Amino acid sequence: MTKEYNKNFIIQQSAKLFYYKGYKNTELTDIFKACEMPNDIFYKFFSSKEELLIAVIKYHTENLINFFNGNVDDLSIHKFHYFFEKYFENIVNNKFHGGSPLGNLALELADLKNNIREELVKSYKKIELRFSFFITTLKYAFPEKYDNIVPETTARLLIALLEGTILMLKTEKESSAINDFFVFFDSLFQLNDDTDEHPELEEAIPENEKKTSDNVTINIPDSIENEVAGGEIDGAALEEAHNIDISQSISDNAAEEENIQNEEVNEIENTENFKTDDFYNDSMYYDIDSDSLINVFDDLENSRNKAEDD
Repeated sequence: MTKEYNKNFIIQQSAKLFYYKGYKNTELTDIFKACEMPNDIFYKFFSSKEELLIAVIKYHTENLINFFNGNVDDLSIHKFHYFFEKYFENIVNNKFHGGSPLGNLALELADLKNNIREELVKSYKKIELRFSFFITTLKYAFPEKYDNIVPETTARLLIALLEGTILMLKTEKESSAINDFFVFFDSLFQLNDDTDEHPELEEAIPENEKKTSDNVTINIPDSIENEVAGGEIDGAALEEAHNIDISQSISDNAAEEENIQNEEVNEIENTENFKTDDFYNDSMYYDIDSDSLINVFDDLENSRNKAEDD
């Protein structure tokens, strides 16, 4: 019986190899072996290793956004907190090996391959927009508590802190950096304040104790597009993600917001290519147990599969 090969399976296996060994240290023969496929099968799906790398970057980005959507399923700052808890937990469970899937590639390749750097910029922008959109709706729902928060800036800071925390976990091999992250997070979102005035925001983490927010009607003014430039999520998608009613202005602005994002992406793609050397310093790498399972991939993949089933 002839074995059937799947493009997504090649991407998943390659993502794990790049994560543990690095892009440069992963040979095509490693990928052929991990996928148990003949060499010629690979070229039916990808023209080169670099084309596969771009697919892996998109794969990581989709997984992270789906992981967010799976954990932050209504308008709750506590669930946003829990999303970060769960992500860091995967790194700790993996004995601090590996680090950040996207961050590792950025550290390895951003100064050497401009087209890969641009792809990483687009990926981080998508994650930033997802965070920013959630923070914006939270801000307009509870302005008395979050009016001073600037969604775009906050989203960028959280991504920077997320990547920085994971880097510290990877290098220090202990979890104190997680505590530092949540000191900032809790202070920023006032989680240590008395929340009796906002019972909708109090969410216990255990499933059997969770309280879901009542449907909150959020009348977001037209100026939202200045704060969430290029958001890909229309009103229907937001309602599905957070179980809340969104004013019609969101869907009315969706097409225009998408055009703004496309313009930003095109601007990135049209950036003048820098002259870079394809020189790699092999001394930056070290041996890692590539046979062990990657917990962060397991949870992200499970979340992605669940989203597809739904």
